[in-house]
Amino acid sequence: MADEQTIESILVADCGTVNTNLLLLERVADSYRFVAQAEALTTVGPPWNDVSEGVVQALRDLERITGRKFHSGGRVVIPREGLMGVDAFVVIMSAPEPLRVLLAGLVPEMSLESAHRAAAAVYASIEAVLCREGGLRSPEETWARAVRDLAPDVVLLVGGVDGGASRPVMELADAIALGSSMLDAERRPRLVYAGNAKLRPMVTKLLGEIVTVDVVDNVRPTVDMEKLAPTQQLLEQIYVERQLYKLPGVDTLSAWSRLPLLPTATAFGRVVEYLWHREGRQDRGVLGIDVGAASITIAACLQGDLALSVHSQKGSVYGALNWVEEHGIEALQQWLPEEIDADQILAVLYNRTLKPWTVPQQLLELWVEQAVVREMLRGAVRTALPTWNHNNADAMPNFDPILISGGSLVHMPRPGQVLLTLLDGLEPTGISTVMLDANRVAPALGAVAGIKPLAAASALDAGTLASLGTVISPVGKARPGETILQMRIVYEDSSVLNVEARYGELEIWPLLPGQRATLELKPNRRFDIGLGGPGRGGKVQVVGGLVGLVVDARGRPLVLPENPEARRHRLQRWVWDVGG
Repeated sequence: MADEQTIESILVADCGTVNTNLLLLERVADSYRFVAQAEALTTVGPPWNDVSEGVVQALRDLERITGRKFHSGGRVVIPREGLMGVDAFVVIMSAPEPLRVLLAGLVPEMSLESAHRAAAAVYASIEAVLCREGGLRSPEETWARAVRDLAPDVVLLVGGVDGGASRPVMELADAIALGSSMLDAERRPRLVYAGNAKLRPMVTKLLGEIVTVDVVDNVRPTVDMEKLAPTQQLLEQIYVERQLYKLPGVDTLSAWSRLPLLPTATAFGRVVEYLWHREGRQDRGVLGIDVGAASITIAACLQGDLALSVHSQKGSVYGALNWVEEHGIEALQQWLPEEIDADQILAVLYNRTLKPWTVPQQLLELWVEQAVVREMLRGAVRTALPTWNHNNADAMPNFDPILISGGSLVHMPRPGQVLLTLLDGLEPTGISTVMLDANRVAPALGAVAGIKPLAAASALDAGTLASLGTVISPVGKARPGETILQMRIVYEDSSVLNVEARYGELEIWPLLPGQRATLELKPNRRFDIGLGGPGRGGKVQVVGGLVGLVVDARGRPLVLPENPEARRHRLQRWVWDVGG
């Protein structure tokens, strides 16, 4: 196996729910570059039932693209010799089914809320919640039936601060023991206990002969303290062991890979964390959003702390129909710039679910897909927001840059549509540079960092990500049409443009990709643009992008007109504003 010093060619396989993406990273002169890419359908299900087959199909395409040989004798050729092989091969995955988790605890607003946040950091689906709060009688039989009927992969038992409640927690443990004992041995869940520390011996003794018991630090050791990392790390380990490595054909990929297989969300989080350290700005965070077919991953790094939130079964394809069933079709219709009836929307969603590898062919399909992404993203952000360690858990922190990835976003026909969908779904505040991961290389770089960190950093710094532009999002209230921001744009050639932004409008001014400018900003006294409070302005250096310099003066939170005709007119105008 090649030593790290001699690794100059790295092949990354990203096995998603729908597509398997291969990316070839190589040393070019004094830096590393992605030089080729190939894609094939992921082959987890019939007729292949072998995830490695999709990788082999993509390898054949990569060989045709590059004129080199990567696969021979039933394996990836390692190390590279001339036009044969690569120095290292690594695999990341989001293809497996999420971990099916049942939560059990005492108080919804305390320990169970912390348990939700811990489980959200991995590919997990919360199947049910057993809550002990309230009531004089303990519904142990109901709890036991829930464990028996759902047969989850994991039961996460929490409750009680350290040294606190004992009896209610043990009642839950009794019910879990009863329900698990009614299942065949191979279907019994794994128990993760992250509650009152003094009960660890009792829980282990009660359940240890029935299920596998893992004990970690209390997720809520005190009323005011939360400790999620140990539980998150264990749940990720269980996901890797129970879901990822049980995927058909994964043994083949594991034998080829230089490193243990890695969940895609974890790899994506590494890149976001690196960007925060590279930017070196304590006053701002870095946000990463990866919108896939089956899940949405949101990675936020603030003050050097990474908060990873994975929303399984909430992706733009496989989560759409369930979302409509829960929230109603009207929530999607509010984002459509033309009147479209419910049956047409449902037809688009069903067809997308049946053929998730396709891209929209008609404008109607594109609008529906963008509406789904907006609503899924808004829901994911609401869920993730409380997990970010910042001063105000209800307000959006200032993020710069914002990295967007995932086929559901990056494959939209025009960059302005990508940016508008992001602004509607995320509603950022302050001043942000929006970076587009057009070729889905960000998770791959997170995997590469485990082999050769210098290569990942070099490729990222070499312009792998494309800038959509700089977005200024003032926060405040005003009358429609009122001037809320005066801006003087001083370009590199010393030319000057004086402009104004009015409340309720989406304004775009020219600033080409790579072009630099100095902005002199003077906000209305009631508006905050992230430079120290309401009315505080100043000078900032910005770089242009594919869309340009954008001021989103539509207000926070974004409110759409109630009148359907006025709303559709407004939506259409915003689409025209961004060049869509």
